[in-house]
Amino acid sequence: MLAKAASRHIRLNRASPASHCLPMALIALVGASETLPDGGLRALVTVAGETLIERQAARLADVGVTHIAVAVAALPADLLAVCDRIRRRGVKVTPVRSASDLVPLIEDDDRLILVADGLRAGGTHYAAIARPGSPAILVTGDTVLTQGFERIDATRRWGGLASVAPPMVAELAAMPGEWDMMLTLLRLAVQSGARRLYCEPALFEQGEIAIVSDRPTAALIEQSSLQRVEYGGMGLGRSAIMMPLVRLAGPLLVKSPNTARYLPPVTALLWVAVAALTASGLAAAGALVAVLGGLGLAAMRFLSAFRAESAAPDRARAVIRSFALALLALFPWLLAFGAPGRTMPPFTEAALAPCLAATIVLARALYEDAGERRRFHWLLPDADQAWIMLAPALLFGAASLMFAVLPLLALFQILLWLHLARRPDAR
Repeated sequence: MLAKAASRHIRLNRASPASHCLPMALIALVGASETLPDGGLRALVTVAGETLIERQAARLADVGVTHIAVAVAALPADLLAVCDRIRRRGVKVTPVRSASDLVPLIEDDDRLILVADGLRAGGTHYAAIARPGSPAILVTGDTVLTQGFERIDATRRWGGLASVAPPMVAELAAMPGEWDMMLTLLRLAVQSGARRLYCEPALFEQGEIAIVSDRPTAALIEQSSLQRVEYGGMGLGRSAIMMPLVRLAGPLLVKSPNTARYLPPVTALLWVAVAALTASGLAAAGALVAVLGGLGLAAMRFLSAFRAESAAPDRARAVIRSFALALLALFPWLLAFGAPGRTMPPFTEAALAPCLAATIVLARALYEDAGERRRFHWLLPDADQAWIMLAPALLFGAASLMFAVLPLLALFQILLWLHLARRPDAR
């Protein structure tokens, strides 16, 4: 066995010249062998309709990992189904039972990221470990809340993430006997003097990073996350109306994985319906559907802050939001198209609607450039506010007046925000 492992070591270190031309790949070893008191796998515990291993895979994909090796003792049907779902998202998944299974998956220039079984961590932690450089270990203090993590030394415990060099995998494969892959690779990294990236124990208190050891712990993390999730973004309509409504429905939104899957296409269809209804002469109905579309965008933002499906929903949300803003700028033309005579829209409406959209873009640019001074975000104008005000105006035939009022109101909100946000004593 030792000779066989040694031959693998030689093959790994004597890669062909062509292999050196290949770009460095990020590969992850994810633990999925620990069991819960009820006999289920820890990696398959669900938090907010998302299994831990799927969340880990999404975080890894966001930092550039293209191949995940899943460390298993057995391969039950439910774990196989989860691995298939991860593959459908474009990440290669290979179950491994020993270091000898892992060696053929790694080239000389690759980097291996270790992810502890049952780890729930934020994207910043994964990004820190995935940065180019020498092997690194995420560490934290030895406290009551970090007892589920492996001890590194007398005062430090492992934070659940690490990056190791390929020779360490070959070294593990050459060891006689059976060894825990994850912990042995961690020990090898510690002995080699790997960099230590410190993680504050307060993050474990807040539930931002944790080892989920049982289902009650998962339920507590889910409840805590729902309470702490940020509203995100700017705008009066969104902050005062949309997000509070979404947060009320938050526990229902996060229960099923299908919500995150179907919410983007449903939201996109709502905005297409806005255009279709308005162009068909049902402008008031279109504006009311636009309010529902705004709720859909707010729900997508809520889920992206809470869950880690991948970066794709954020990109979809940005596209839908841009389409919604374009509809607002072109709304008078859609109104004119839906009118019986299909005449040109009044010049004032045709000019003021793009001005309104431009002020919303300006407000967003000012907000994003504000940096640490992102205060009073609820004062700024947004598309949700515009649609909420347009809907009753269209019902009562006051669309022209509202198109005149909205750009002026938006400019007043921006000026007020600039005045308040730049005051030294502003809170």
